[in-house]
Amino acid sequence: MSLEALTIGRVGVDLYPEQSGVPLAGVSTFAKSLGGTATNVAVAAARLGRSTAVLTKVGPDGFGDYVRQALDGFGVSPSYVGTSPKLQTPVVFCELNPPTDPPLLFYRSPIAPDLTLTDEDVPWDVVESVPLLWVTGTGVSAEPARATQRKILETRGRREHTVLDLDYRPMFWPSADQAREEIGGMLDHVT
Repeated sequence: MSLEALTIGRVGVDLYPEQSGVPLAGVSTFAKSLGGTATNVAVAAARLGRSTAVLTKVGPDGFGDYVRQALDGFGVSPSYVGTSPKLQTPVVFCELNPPTDPPLLFYRSPIAPDLTLTDEDVPWDVVESVPLLWVTGTGVSAEPARATQRKILETRGRREHTVLDLDYRPMFWPSADQAREEIGGMLDHVT
């Protein structure tokens, strides 16, 4: 089956408290799950029977291995998951307090591997031909991913269906104005 959707962007390991309504300081155990906006979209499409893949990067650690195994287990191709040799796979802690709007604590320093995507990581033939290309605003929050994602969109040529998921996370940006400028610059390249 040929690839029907390629998502580009965040991937990580989400650690959710097994005790709901407890502040993070009082949590004693966590459950691990696959996370990241682009990853969640690829998994959802795979659950609907679509052939999907994620273009992203992880660190050379056990969490990176977990990401690849979890993607494969969900039916998402890990073929385009690269490795940033000196970085760690991102981890996100979710405090289920309040459970209706839980705060997220991102560990993505000094930079997340998904923000180190370069031209060499991109399957250009897939970018041009895949029926659904899904990019995120987070992907333009730092270089070199910013320039890479811009080139991906220019190469794609506003072909249907090219989707921009704002995925706006204030903590990833120096200012709301910069986020507005960088994300806004993508609008003319998506359908």
